[in-house]
Amino acid sequence: MATGLNGTLSELDMLDLDEMLDTPPAASVAPAGDNIAAFYDVPLTVSLEVATTEVTLGELSRAAVGDVLPLDKAIGDALDVKVNGVFFAKAEVVMVDGKYGLKFVSNPQQPATSNA
Repeated sequence: MATGLNGTLSELDMLDLDEMLDTPPAASVAPAGDNIAAFYDVPLTVSLEVATTEVTLGELSRAAVGDVLPLDKAIGDALDVKVNGVFFAKAEVVMVDGKYGLKFVSNPQQPATSNA
């Protein structure tokens, strides 16, 4: 089974849209999985969610410069990678040529691994 983004896209490619539309498939249509390359140039937004917390509007409106808002993750915990706003994997932040990068530690098909 493919993992990561390729695996996810392969699963999407396996959708039988002809069946959904109740039309017979054309004889020239390639088998599922052969057309995934058609989606390789689709732009995606990848974001990293450090942590979350819930506050009331009143609490947030009283926030001032220098105030600290505690979050729900411990330092060193793997962070959530989201693709177009949907959870995709867990990752750690690394440096790559002086810029931030992501080192994947899990994907949707695998649980996060422990560094202990």
